[in-house]
Order: sequence, then structure tokens, then C-alpha cells
Amino acid sequence: MVVSNMSSRTVSLLLAGWLSVISALASAEGTVIHILAYQQPPFMESRNNKPLGLAVDVVKLLMERAGFDYDINFVPPKRAYVTAQSSPNHCMLAIERAQTIEALFQWISPILITRHGFYSNASDKYDIRTLQDARPYVIGSYLGSGVGEYLEKYGFNVDFVSSNDLNILKLQRKRVDLWATDTISAARLIYENDLQFKLVHTFLTTLRAMGCHLSLPQEIVGRLQSELMGMYQDGSVETLYQSYLGTHPPQLSDIQE
Repeated sequence: MVVSNMSSRTVSLLLAGWLSVISALASAEGTVIHILAYQQPPFMESRNNKPLGLAVDVVKLLMERAGFDYDINFVPPKRAYVTAQSSPNHCMLAIERAQTIEALFQWISPILITRHGFYSNASDKYDIRTLQDARPYVIGSYLGSGVGEYLEKYGFNVDFVSSNDLNILKLQRKRVDLWATDTISAARLIYENDLQFKLVHTFLTTLRAMGCHLSLPQEIVGRLQSELMGMYQDGSVETLYQSYLGTHPPQLSDIQE
């Protein structure tokens, strides 16, 4: 008799747990995820009101595989950063992960793996062989940049602007000494604008992620993270990198803590 009662109780508990999971999944299925991106070709750009770029295509494939509804809108990076923290079901693409902001978001990562360096005018003669060699100089970055915040945290003199491309004029006019940015988008901007800039030192490899509001259901975060890892394992992300950049993506082992 006792065994029978224990079995019934166990079945009831299992059934309740199963129904709870089903209910959570059903709720997640009806959620629309609002993704906020900002102009940073070739990773993200809005052309004729159409979202394009490597990070955008990674997220499109991710959402398709996970089965979630979403939209992508372009706003300034600082607005994306603030809105993803304050508005439920909103995420920012593609934000650099750093310890200073780790607790502010739920993370789906890595969307991108990027290397960052210091750029100067071609005529400048800075001797920068280590990160510490850049300490005397004014460094250009943009609001919402994890790398800019990383440098500022460690006492570097960082001058922030609203978007990364504004650093081009500041560097040309010598209002900053160095421009800290990822090497891929910098190479594209230098080529397209025929800029006389040079890479003087590569100092960091970072994860760039989708940072989401803390209230986003765990069922959604878990499914997206699982699908993203599957995309790395089956070569989907590598295929996208090669189609945009003609190169393999950096490896997770390249990340510097």
C-alpha cells in the first residue's frame, strides 16, 4: 500500500514537472526577440533598410534553427546597449564580452570572434610592442565598445565617440593618437576610404555576443546557446566567415583572459 502511494506521488510530481516544462516551452515559442544592431560593416549594416553582414547572417541562421520569431533594427550602439538592459525581450548585437558588463546581460556567445589592434596615421612613428606601450597616448573608441571599456578600466586614456567610423576623422585630425578597433572592420574602412592608416599592434582577441535582457526566459537562452554551439560544430559559422571574409574564424583558444 505504501509503495503504491509513493508511486502515485512520484508520478504526480513527474507529471507536474513535465507540464511545467511544456508550459515554459509554449510560452517561449510565442516570444518575439527584438535584436538591436548598429552600423559596423562587414559585421552589421543596414542597406536599403535591409539588415546585412556576417553577424546578422549568423543570427538569422541561429533564429531559423531555434525556431524563434525575431526582428532586427539598427540604432546607435549606446542606445542598443541601454535598451537591451532596460527592455524585456531585447538583445544587442554584437557586443564585446567583458568582466565589467558580464552581469548586465544574458549571453548567447560567441556570435563572432574578433581580434583588436591599435591603428595610427601612416606617418606616425609610435613604437608600440606591448599593450603597456600605448599607455601615454589618447586612444579613440566608441560608446558601447567592450574593448574601449576594457582599456579605460585599466587606466588608459580613452576618448569615446558615438560610432566607430567617427574615429577616422579624429585620427586623421590628430585629435586621438591611436584608434582601437577590430582588425576586420578597420581593414574594410581603410580600403573603402583609401585611408593612410597602419596597424601598429594587435593586443586582444574577444568574444562578441548577443547580450539580452536579464528577464529573457532561460528556455530561450538555453536553446539559442545550444543551437549556436551546433553551428560551430557542423561548420555553419565557418562557411559564413569564408563567404564574407575569405578566411577561417579565429578559434576559441585564441581568447585572452
